[in-house]
Amino acid sequence: MKKFKKEDSHPLAINVLKLNRYNYDFLNCEEVVFFEYMVVKGMAFKNKEFFHSSETIRNETGIKKHSLKSIITKFESLGIISIDVKGMPRVKYFTVHYPIIVDLIPEIYQLSKNGKLPSDFSKHLSDFFIPLVDDYLKKNNIKNIKEELNKKEKIDVESEGELSISFFNDYLSSLKYEKNISQAALNFNDVDLFRALKKYDIEVICEYIGKYFEEEHRPSLNKFFKFDSISKNKLKYIEKKIVDENEYVEQMLDELQRIYNKRIEMYNKDDDHSRAKSKTKLVVTSRIKQQLKTALIYRNELQITHSFTAYADDLLKGNLSISKILPYFLSFKEGEYEIIDTYLEHFNIQYGYSKN
Repeated sequence: MKKFKKEDSHPLAINVLKLNRYNYDFLNCEEVVFFEYMVVKGMAFKNKEFFHSSETIRNETGIKKHSLKSIITKFESLGIISIDVKGMPRVKYFTVHYPIIVDLIPEIYQLSKNGKLPSDFSKHLSDFFIPLVDDYLKKNNIKNIKEELNKKEKIDVESEGELSISFFNDYLSSLKYEKNISQAALNFNDVDLFRALKKYDIEVICEYIGKYFEEEHRPSLNKFFKFDSISKNKLKYIEKKIVDENEYVEQMLDELQRIYNKRIEMYNKDDDHSRAKSKTKLVVTSRIKQQLKTALIYRNELQITHSFTAYADDLLKGNLSISKILPYFLSFKEGEYEIIDTYLEHFNIQYGYSKN
């Protein structure tokens, strides 16, 4: 038996006089007990859902098992409560809907002869329930906003997935006819694509598939979609290719530095110049490496080195006033490598292989 508090001067559980306030044509006595039990529980859990088993409710209210089941069904149909069964073991999560209770006040409580609640009691109910309604609406508006955002995010993700599949299939269709690839070699699992998309953009995947079908013997998409055993979303082919490409970029940067130093030496040997130029280390950043890596997709090594030779000579002769040597050389505007192409043309017209 639970200990009672010393200030509990009234040992009875229920104020019998207050029971007269209820409309027993609408709720019977057990339903009134359950009603007040739910109102108090909702307040105790601060307008959040709470979980109770039927056994817990029976023990705390004394309502019989068969009666409790029908009472819960009635209160759900009235909208006073809603129930979500979840978890392991399965447990009932209750939510008390105070706005519905306020709408049902004329049904729940006894009306006076004029068909209205006594004004003092009506104010008493308002003072009690309206703050609960306000809190309920505030918390449920936040909850609804979060649910709407989650739904939108889910829709956006699904739409993005559909767009990715559509884009991918269009790319494969073009690749099939461009390289005369069999349909069997282009079969793939959607799950593999979505897994790869967690790591790479769809454009990147398509770019490396193009390289894969150019380089590999008897290629197929099922072989392309082989994932790393440690980093689960990384594709083996792409990661190996990236390493090879980065090494190639480093070698190209070394070559451009060698060319630049050589052009300085040749400039200093020319008797027409009174001041010698000192060798300068070309500034290289991660962005420049990426620019060169991209440029090598569209221009081959020979085109870039020949162009850079003519470009370096123009710099040393003072025909160009550029502080950032490589960014300007590798600049890409409106779909064109204007600087590379201009100096490549200049090299082809003005330079003989003996001057290299």
